[in-house]
Amino acid sequence: MIKSMTGYGNANFENDQISIQVEIKTLNSKFFDINTKYPKEISSFEHDLRKIISDRLIRGKVSFVTELTTKSGTAQAMRINPELFQHYKNQILAVTEGMNVSDADILQSVMKTGDIFEQPEGKKDVIDQQLMVKLVNEALDKCEAFRLQEGNSAQIALSACSDQISNKLKEIKELDPVRIVQIKERINEGLKELSSGEKSDPNRFEQELIYYIEKLDISEEIVRLENHIKFFNITLDEKESQGKKLGFISQEMGREINTIGSKANNSDIQKLVVEMKDELEKIKEQVLNVI
Repeated sequence: MIKSMTGYGNANFENDQISIQVEIKTLNSKFFDINTKYPKEISSFEHDLRKIISDRLIRGKVSFVTELTTKSGTAQAMRINPELFQHYKNQILAVTEGMNVSDADILQSVMKTGDIFEQPEGKKDVIDQQLMVKLVNEALDKCEAFRLQEGNSAQIALSACSDQISNKLKEIKELDPVRIVQIKERINEGLKELSSGEKSDPNRFEQELIYYIEKLDISEEIVRLENHIKFFNITLDEKESQGKKLGFISQEMGREINTIGSKANNSDIQKLVVEMKDELEKIKEQVLNVI
């Protein structure tokens, strides 16, 4: 079972005072990377929320957004602290004594001091940590479900590509004996030319012949590629998603495919190699988005 790094989840809360919307989006990334946007009311426990998200999502680029809307009405409106208002007013009157300063100017100056405003009784605790943890986990549950759904689609696609590579490898195995016959025919022609030559070195020709045969032999690469394909399919079915491992296996598959192509010296096999490379590129694209 594999998981995609693409996911989305949200959660909402509403009462007569506020409404809260939590949204979590994830995209592919080599590592865990989180961007947050939240109101100051949850800043005191933002670190704990980030840890919950990182523990569950593990990998991917994460966007964590929390929006807070305060319901309209005087019960929730910001209020002026009368003691602070009077304090600032007295301070301004003291320093402007003897100046031609109007009451409107004094009022404007006092109102610019932001700390004279305070929250109404009970509003400070409308967002508590327990509520936010509940909302974040709810959004994460939906995001994880989305990732599993996307991962299932990716697994089907990856399995199909792996099967295509396996099928083309079988065709190469069928063509390989024909290729060997063709090589032998070319060697026999060379032997005939050698026997007709006046200045030939049979020992040197034999050494070069052995080197030539070894250089064109693809049997080991075929066996290794078969093993890589089996390992790839086993990894696809593992309980935990193994995106990095799948990436490493696909790299090994690519090495064997490239070597077969360079050794084959046969147009039909090289055509199959190109088609295998095309399927492998599809695998690499999909694996980049797997956790």
